[in-house]
Amino acid sequence: MTKSLGNYFQKYKRYYLIGGAIIISWLVYSVFFWKFYHEMNFWVDKNVRYVVQLIFISSFYLTEIMVYTILYFLLLMISLFLLFFFFFKNIKEVDFGKRTLVTMVCFGIVPLFCSISLLSTLCWPYFLAILITSFVIVYITYAITKYLYEDNQEHYTDKECVKEAGPFTQLEEAETYSNEFIAYWTPYFKKQSFKLVHEIKHQDEGYLVEIYTSESQNESNSLS
Repeated sequence: MTKSLGNYFQKYKRYYLIGGAIIISWLVYSVFFWKFYHEMNFWVDKNVRYVVQLIFISSFYLTEIMVYTILYFLLLMISLFLLFFFFFKNIKEVDFGKRTLVTMVCFGIVPLFCSISLLSTLCWPYFLAILITSFVIVYITYAITKYLYEDNQEHYTDKECVKEAGPFTQLEEAETYSNEFIAYWTPYFKKQSFKLVHEIKHQDEGYLVEIYTSESQNESNSLS
């Protein structure tokens, strides 16, 4: 299992490096923003209505607020597109599973908390507008890409291998991987009138998994 995880991390090493750099950038951004915000907030009259407070900070700190909202937009777009490309890379490689979900959570948790904290400030209308705009842009990109991908996706044939994985050191690890993979991809292949079956082969280096399509509803998984 450790070797399998190592292979997965090595395969997507570029995404992990970019993700790490983005997380560091978010943390640096947060430090500078909150330093600015505490200084600005000191001069705000807390006894007046929020609209008056917003007008005040927009009048005296508009340049700084614009700088931080633009930086927020750039960081958020980079973070969302990282998740987007990482997701589609796994889909294209037929490699989507728990490791992908865990990675996406790790990539997204810092931007999420930073966004929530920014929306709790007096500047929240600016950040909310940026947040909505960013999600609309990424969603449109996702919808177009998904449509083009599914439209150009190859059609599988019977007995075609769709995934090879391993080697795994334990048979249970190979079985777990096969079951998780098949559970996730069954709805997709069912649309093409296929079921997925797996075969586990025991070789010198360990257990190798082959997952392939089948038109037969009675075909069973095999172990050799």
